[in-house]
Amino acid sequence: MQLVAIATGLALVTYLESALVEYPLHALGALGTMTALMVLLAAQLLLALLLYRRIRRSEDAYSVFFQRATLVALATFVALTAVFLVPHGVALVSHELNSAVAIASPGAAG
Repeated sequence: MQLVAIATGLALVTYLESALVEYPLHALGALGTMTALMVLLAAQLLLALLLYRRIRRSEDAYSVFFQRATLVALATFVALTAVFLVPHGVALVSHELNSAVAIASPGAAG
């Protein structure tokens, strides 16, 4: 029952964070919005730690599930980083190489 309560709390905090970002309250202003997001982030972190500690002491099946989910999250992070950074890096290196070739051989340009 505690796992359900913690998971429900995490879902609620995540919903509030996304709602605050998507539909900002202008009465709070920028500083108030950032403060509210930081408080919600701290609450989310504490709930995640509670969930982890509770799962760690539970059955081995929960522990294995949590470890596999962590590996999937890490692999997703690495893949998305590669998707967004590698093409930019390749384009940057290609541009630098083309510039170096143009500087090295000024007569070839034209």
